[in-house]
Amino acid sequence: MALKVLLLDGERLELMQTRRMLEDYSELKVVGAFQDPVEAVEQAAALQPDAVFLDVRLPGMPEILAAELLQERCPSAELVFVTADDRYALQAFELNALDYLLKPLHRSRLEKTVQRLLKRWMARGGTAHAPVRKGDVLCFQSIRFQRDGQAPEVPKWRTAKAQELFAYLLHRRGEVVRKGVLMEMLWPELDEKRAMKQLYATIYQVRQCLTKMKIDVTIRNSSIQEGYVLDAFNVRLDTEEWERAVKLAESGSEEMARLVRQYEGDYLQEHGYLWAEQERERLRRLWMEEARAVAQVYAQTDGMQAEAADLYERVQAVDPYEEEDGLTLLRLYEAAGRIDKVQECYHRLEHAFEQELGVEMPEAVVEWYEMWRNSRAMQTSL
Repeated sequence: MALKVLLLDGERLELMQTRRMLEDYSELKVVGAFQDPVEAVEQAAALQPDAVFLDVRLPGMPEILAAELLQERCPSAELVFVTADDRYALQAFELNALDYLLKPLHRSRLEKTVQRLLKRWMARGGTAHAPVRKGDVLCFQSIRFQRDGQAPEVPKWRTAKAQELFAYLLHRRGEVVRKGVLMEMLWPELDEKRAMKQLYATIYQVRQCLTKMKIDVTIRNSSIQEGYVLDAFNVRLDTEEWERAVKLAESGSEEMARLVRQYEGDYLQEHGYLWAEQERERLRRLWMEEARAVAQVYAQTDGMQAEAADLYERVQAVDPYEEEDGLTLLRLYEAAGRIDKVQECYHRLEHAFEQELGVEMPEAVVEWYEMWRNSRAMQTSL
């Protein structure tokens, strides 16, 4: 099977020259050669090329627009720019272009591009539609990538801005995120021109990182809405998988207990992005609801009181102001004869309510603790 190539150049002679040079490669098949960018875009979806060789400047369209439209219709196609204009290299690579060739086209330079193109094509099984990579993206606590059962890896982002840009696009995966939103979020202090330059460079850095990490997540341009879309079709997100499993499991069951233990920490907890707080709180509340249900089952099951106490401690660390959790934990420690833990738990509750919230301790908790102290005093005096 040959690699399918689509050509687009407003100059007929240069279009023919590029076609002749590419047809010398038996591994390539030119499936369409166009001078009109509108026609090329219309035909692209049906032709589904594996690669597109095109000029930056084309008749009847703003610079780069044809590339963005072609990328939307054929997101798996590699882009190779062939142009006499060297001013658009940064924008080209912002589109994740494979290469940027200057006219007049030299065979030795084209050879390097074709070999890179073939190498990428063969790496994904010789077909543009087979998934190149699979893996997991982990979002509990921090962003990590995991492939083929290997240990999770922390991506080596070039900058903190690159990390946050990826995180935000992942957070809104499948949606068009406008460039203006990203610029305002990441570079509010810069004017539009400088912010746009930073955005292009950062998108390029993120794409390079994803390629190096060999994770099948792509960021494509949406020219119609002037933004980006992150696609993660062939990877699993741990937060999505966890929530899906929680909704299928029975509350308080052993399967739910396993899922409760699996909750490593809050969504993007270590990054602390303000825009993630709503999702962080939503998942946290879902976990607390199910953790309490499992803890209640453990508390009523012989031999499981220690596990119940451990789980209530985890819940209380997240939500220290819930009176019922505190009372249940005090009773569990009392039943286990853990005097030190009873005192520690009470003083922790006292600090949470009186020091942090500035309110009095719940009356029921104070009464229980006083009764417990009096009972111990009576036992000691006997």
